[in-house]
Amino acid sequence: MCHIWQQKRDHEITADELQRVLSDPLFSELTYIGISGGEPTLRKDLPEIVRVIAQKQPRLRGAGIITNAIRAEDVIARVEASAEICARAGLAFNIMVSLDGVGEIHDRIRGRAGNFESALKVIRHFQNRKDIPLLFGCTITKDNVWHVEELLDFALAEGLYGRFRIAEFIQRLYNADQTKYIRNFSPLEAYHLGLFFQKLEYTFEPHPIYQQTYRNIRQMLMQEAPRRIACPYQTHAAVLDSRGQLLYCSPKSRVLGNTLDNSAKNIYLSNISERKRIMAEDCNSCIHDYHTLPNTRALIDEAKYYYWQAANRVKPALIWARRPMPGAGAGRRRTNPKHALIVGWYGTETAGDKAILGEILHQLHQRDFTRITLASIYPYLSQWTLQELDEHTVEIISTYSRALLKRAREADETIMGGGPFMDIHGLGFVLRAFDAAKRAGRRTRVAGCGIGPLHAAQNIAAVKHILQLADVIELRDDKSVEWAVAQTGRSDISNSGDPAVAFVQRWRKTRPHTIQRAATLNCYLRDWSVEYQGDLSDAAFRSRKAQFQEEIASWIAALCRQNGLRPRLLAMHHFVVGGDDREFNHRLASNYLADLDPILENHPYSVQQILTSMQEGAFCLTMRFHATLFAATLGAPYIAIDYTDGGKITRFMQERDEINRLITLSDVVNGHWRTRFSLNLSW
Repeated sequence: MCHIWQQKRDHEITADELQRVLSDPLFSELTYIGISGGEPTLRKDLPEIVRVIAQKQPRLRGAGIITNAIRAEDVIARVEASAEICARAGLAFNIMVSLDGVGEIHDRIRGRAGNFESALKVIRHFQNRKDIPLLFGCTITKDNVWHVEELLDFALAEGLYGRFRIAEFIQRLYNADQTKYIRNFSPLEAYHLGLFFQKLEYTFEPHPIYQQTYRNIRQMLMQEAPRRIACPYQTHAAVLDSRGQLLYCSPKSRVLGNTLDNSAKNIYLSNISERKRIMAEDCNSCIHDYHTLPNTRALIDEAKYYYWQAANRVKPALIWARRPMPGAGAGRRRTNPKHALIVGWYGTETAGDKAILGEILHQLHQRDFTRITLASIYPYLSQWTLQELDEHTVEIISTYSRALLKRAREADETIMGGGPFMDIHGLGFVLRAFDAAKRAGRRTRVAGCGIGPLHAAQNIAAVKHILQLADVIELRDDKSVEWAVAQTGRSDISNSGDPAVAFVQRWRKTRPHTIQRAATLNCYLRDWSVEYQGDLSDAAFRSRKAQFQEEIASWIAALCRQNGLRPRLLAMHHFVVGGDDREFNHRLASNYLADLDPILENHPYSVQQILTSMQEGAFCLTMRFHATLFAATLGAPYIAIDYTDGGKITRFMQERDEINRLITLSDVVNGHWRTRFSLNLSW
């Protein structure tokens, strides 16, 4: 990503020259200096350079250095000396170590065997220096796009904090010809990285400004949006290179002039047309991770989102829905409906949710709906889902926006599209949409939903109200029908089954009847999430989770060894909201299954690819509800783990009379798989 070694070695600015340059009025209010390269620790006079920086007063508050840590001993010695100089001057000092992957991945990208170990040596040295803040910096190119999750796992295990960035074309680094590696991601790679930066924003990065940067990178990758955040180089930062040359910014600025020959302030102010050109031509497409405070537009957009999120929670939704219903609205229904609005937990969809959506869309097409709108919590995620389903005409709106109620009033039919009615705040936006539709005299429908787990009185009231507002209620299992009838007294509630069943059946008809099965044990597992903690204390829950991982790994290992299989770990869900199954798979593979050479599928799989994998494996071990539904509907050999404690998975297996294929999570934890099932999978 960096070809700065191509730079001709000529004059490099000396410490005395730097002192003279920094005395220029342009730098009179300097607050921070970052020292990068190339590799700054190659300079033997680095401490003298830092001494000059430390003397820059009155406003300088800190400095930092970025290193590739190739020469570990030199790096440690020169950084230690630099930090000591800053400490005596009362200045903050930090170090960032470049780390672009784990082990061989980092070495390959950096072009230096052993660089990962030398980087670790530097990292571990400064981990013990609590007075010198340590970060790692990962630059993402085509070469390491599928290894960033592994690096994040490594960082979490090591207690490291750092930053992730997308490699950008930077004139100063002579990398304009690196089109094979820089910003050359396939649509799947860009989608994967978008999911990754969302995870960083939600679970790894604590600082709001850097969260904003990650959000912007995700938008540029997944939505091909222009840059929506400002950059410090537009207003209050500049670049001084090793020759003393001044640039407005590192990526796109031409050299403005040499501060050893002319006043830095005069150079800066006499080239404003170049800064305006950069802002007009380059800033909107620059993905580099420069950070600054959010602009007004970003703050307004965020305020609107949180307003509608709050307005559509369960409590305010119940208040709105309990207002008297106008009687005149019923006469406004159309006899030939053409526009449908689908609401539900879309924008966080699992493979099962995608199958449900695919079937609902198919049914709407069969009913000649010409316009379909999907309300999505995270529209960019649903956009990808629609591409996977080959649905290119569906309109997507944000669930948390004014558009939801507007479309509910306009659409001929508003549909709660599958998924469960359960104890989540999202029940509020479903209720608001159904209420708006009914007040406008539109048709409402519950399509193949389940009910539960429901415990909170407020959420139970919301579900009852939604059911009372529904013209058609189709639920996916008998227990849900019984609950709904008992709560509403209605006699027109039917068990239509889960829409995903019909989707899988239609897909199966397109497949060949004879499938060559591979020697793999395909595992569709998930983490034991906190909503199923039940009455366990936090400590007991953590202990049981650890026991579950050990036991499920032991079971997988025993099955594979007995039957000559290789474990293949696949994810039904790839999004941080709802739990990215790949995280659980990574832990399982690295901590327990490494000696079995597991196949760890990092690529986000479409629902069609998940179904194909089930047909191709020798046997399936399922845990998520729809993984079980898929395997059962396909007729693939499987055993299901019920993490719902007798909930939807048990009900599904009972209705199919396949309860003999089911084991509870507690039985797995207690090791009862050893007696419940034979290790011989010939059955």
